[in-house]
Amino acid sequence: MSDKILQYLRQNPWFFYAFSIAMLFPALLWHLGFLAINFPTDEPTRAIVALEMIISNNYITPTINGEFYYNKPPLYNWIIAAFYNITGNYSEFTLRLPMVISLLLFGVTIFQFVRRELGNKQGFIVAMLFITSGRILFWDSFLGLIDITFSWLVYSSFMLIYYFHKRKQYLVLFLVSYALTAITFMMKGLPSLVFQGITLLAFFSYNREFKKLLNWRHFAGIGLFLLIVGSYYLVYIRYNSLESVFATLFSESEKRTIINYGWQRFVTHLFTFPIEMFYHFFPWSVLWIFFFRRDFRKTLHNHPFLRFNFIVFIFNIIIYWTSPESYPRYIFMLFPPLFTILVYMFFVDRQKSGKYSHIVENVLFGVIVLGAIAAIPMPVLKQTGFVDFAWVKAGVLLIVMALLGWFYFHLKEQRLVIFAAAMLMLRIGFDWFIIPPRYDDFQVHKIGALKAAEVTGDAPLHIFKDSETEHATSFYITLGKMQLLKHKYEGFNSTDFYYLDPRLLPDSAYHTVYDFNLFRHDQPLKIARLKPSTADDLNKK
Repeated sequence: MSDKILQYLRQNPWFFYAFSIAMLFPALLWHLGFLAINFPTDEPTRAIVALEMIISNNYITPTINGEFYYNKPPLYNWIIAAFYNITGNYSEFTLRLPMVISLLLFGVTIFQFVRRELGNKQGFIVAMLFITSGRILFWDSFLGLIDITFSWLVYSSFMLIYYFHKRKQYLVLFLVSYALTAITFMMKGLPSLVFQGITLLAFFSYNREFKKLLNWRHFAGIGLFLLIVGSYYLVYIRYNSLESVFATLFSESEKRTIINYGWQRFVTHLFTFPIEMFYHFFPWSVLWIFFFRRDFRKTLHNHPFLRFNFIVFIFNIIIYWTSPESYPRYIFMLFPPLFTILVYMFFVDRQKSGKYSHIVENVLFGVIVLGAIAAIPMPVLKQTGFVDFAWVKAGVLLIVMALLGWFYFHLKEQRLVIFAAAMLMLRIGFDWFIIPPRYDDFQVHKIGALKAAEVTGDAPLHIFKDSETEHATSFYITLGKMQLLKHKYEGFNSTDFYYLDPRLLPDSAYHTVYDFNLFRHDQPLKIARLKPSTADDLNKK
């Protein structure tokens, strides 16, 4: 019976391709909106900016707590706001859905470009490899952040540069790549220009075509960029000065470099950065072993597409390798080019029965075995045993991982695709057993913030002077009242409600209506009304 199954699967390799695609949807969407928005990431920032756009009906000048927000241009917040408006709700699922859609489109884009040069199989594997990398699968694909959408468009620009360069369509190359650069600039600011500038300079210089960067076609592309971005800021200047906008965009990029951190942190980062990236993109980062093949440079030299991918990766990664405050999500767009090279070398090595591909396959098989074993104690552990149908879920996880391990062992030609499916099964197990124990830690703060809005009814609520705030709390309070939560520094009274940091006033100065905590360090806060005498004293100052 087993021989017939194996024979069928060898003759129909599409099965595991289809199975992997089908697994993407439960893996990425299950529990997507389960956890409340949390403060350790930029996710609350994206949520509050988009919500305030809708409430104020101002989509031009982003704000937080009614004050201008300069750190990022507004495009990604427009996308979130559009999803809020289309779905008619402001749930965590809605906030994160654009990211999942972008991740899937990122995968399709990788497949389309890689398959043109290396075939469908390698295109599919590189796409699935990127989606199932540890950092993305078990962290960023849960969060409503800019970076996956931004990286997808930057990667698309990289590949279109190669595509149109190969066809010598230079005007289209510059127009399309700069149009995408304008779009990504409207998401994240200066990093988009850095990626565009480095890629064009490195690629055209390598091909001894530097003069083409001085051609009118290049300036036409720059002109299109200025037209798109400039049109927005011409509208923006009607509402607010541009002085703080560009100063902040520049400082956002500069603050992560050696200029801000000094030499000691810089030198330390040079050594720790590769280790951190290996950890974040494990288990697929085991493919980095192919850097040590003797024919690595020769392979790049003989294959223009691989050479282009290496140029894109190595020259752009330098900026982040030398920047002490760099996070993996800043450079997602650089890993598909890297893994395109390494997957190609994996298959070359395996055709020669090389030792490197054998090492990779053994490591990946070990991950499948460990994943299956990890399912066994889940129903009896204190942290995970409370999960609904824990024994059933653990049984499904164990059986599926064991079966995939068995197929992995016997179907040598399909091992990387089978492993991608195993990673997606591990993500489903993560959804079942790792996410639920985190629920209460985040939910308690969400409930507290929504209650803080509820107790004020329809009465005005203000932030008292410089009371400590955070974006997650501001989002849920703003959502609860559907009015902007703004700082108030004058014109106090005893009838309005105040979001109050108790460190700013003595207990005798106000009546406490509700106590709650910030997400950050459980800092205590109050919803309070000022005593008439306090309001009078504050207004006299």
